[in-house]
Amino acid sequence: MLAPILSFLTYSFLTYIATTPSELDNLSILHSDRSVQLAKRQNSAIEQLLSTNECEGCNLENADLQGAKLRGAKLRGANMRNADLSYANLENADLENTNLENANLASSNLRGAELENSYLRSVDLDNANLNNANLKKVNLENADLEGSNLRGANLETAYLRGVNFRDADLQLAILANANLQDANFQRAILRDAVLDDAYLGNTNLRNADLRNASLQDANLQGAKLAGTNLRGADLKGVYLPDGMRNE
Repeated sequence: MLAPILSFLTYSFLTYIATTPSELDNLSILHSDRSVQLAKRQNSAIEQLLSTNECEGCNLENADLQGAKLRGAKLRGANMRNADLSYANLENADLENTNLENANLASSNLRGAELENSYLRSVDLDNANLNNANLKKVNLENADLEGSNLRGANLETAYLRGVNFRDADLQLAILANANLQDANFQRAILRDAVLDDAYLGNTNLRNADLRNASLQDANLQGAKLAGTNLRGADLKGVYLPDGMRNE
């Protein structure tokens, strides 16, 4: 058993010492050239976006677009992971199937934006405007939407586990069939919202406003409802916090 190990270590050592300083320099230069080329391509993509308002499928990872004016921009399928879009105007923008993981969209304007099937895990949407935005089937796991405006937004079948909706306005929002496990809706406004068949296991709904909301067949097992206003809400078929079903 020892012989093969010694043989491997000897081969690795000989390979290392056989690499000349000039070869190491060449490898370093090659790596540097690739980094420069990547940076140039990304800068070119940013320039294209800002000049044409269109960059579908572009690589905009880590792009600095803070405060950018991108109303109606076409960004379908773009990679915008870790991008800074805080305070940007993306009203009515097409962001379907985009990757916005860990992106900063705090205080951005996404009113009427198209975000269906997009990946927004851990995104910062603190105080963002998502009024009437289409967020159907999005992944917003562990995202921060505290104080955001989601009036009339469509979040049907969305994956919203662990999302922070504290103090958010979700009046008339559609959350049917959404996974809201461990989400925080403390003091959120969900008046007239649709949560039919939604999963709200262990969800924090303390002091939330759910007046006239529809929660037909929703699962509220383990949910925290202290101070929650459910006046006029449709609770037919709901699984209550204690596991009992409301017939």
